[in-house]
Amino acid sequence: MSMLELKDINLHFGSQPLLKDLSVKVPSGGRLLIEGESGTGKSTILRLILGLVRPDSGTVCIEGEVLNHRNVWAMRRKMAYVSQDMQLGRGRVEAFIREIFSFKQNQDLSYSREKAVELLEHFGLPESTLEADLENLSGGELQRVAIIITLLLQRKIYLLDEITSALDQNLKSLMVEHFTGLEHATLVVVSHDPLWHEQGFQTIKLSR
Repeated sequence: MSMLELKDINLHFGSQPLLKDLSVKVPSGGRLLIEGESGTGKSTILRLILGLVRPDSGTVCIEGEVLNHRNVWAMRRKMAYVSQDMQLGRGRVEAFIREIFSFKQNQDLSYSREKAVELLEHFGLPESTLEADLENLSGGELQRVAIIITLLLQRKIYLLDEITSALDQNLKSLMVEHFTGLEHATLVVVSHDPLWHEQGFQTIKLSR
């Protein structure tokens, strides 16, 4: 059984076709890279998997179950989504993380400051970042904080949308290495970065 499967997906944007007869299977622990020019529907595929967009026809299946309005919230508990331009809000970083862990869908998880500090240091951020105000962080720092939060949530599926765009080459390499090292996680990556392409992922390339 596949972890993710998109079956005969068709989707229009206004009167224009965006995705046509798209089918792809990603096994549990598999890696899918989505490539293509801007406007070809790469990020839309992630939104389809999250249930934020509904196809005109076709189905999205997660662990063999068709995604629909009745199970979408349960399915999202299996996923973590990070984009290049996530808005994390205001306040201290650690207070924000604790708030996320207080959400109903995360109440079976426990926040570990020790693990948070370990990940911060791994991705080149000091422990004092936890006391920093989100509004004072740079784009690259915010991107790393968002990624660290998703890793703390320990989801089965990671949907990663251009997550290395604001990072320097060393941090890009570190990020790619870390995610590819998550043996049991299923990755769906949207990226133009050749570092991802070099990993030998299953790849779909979208075109206009």
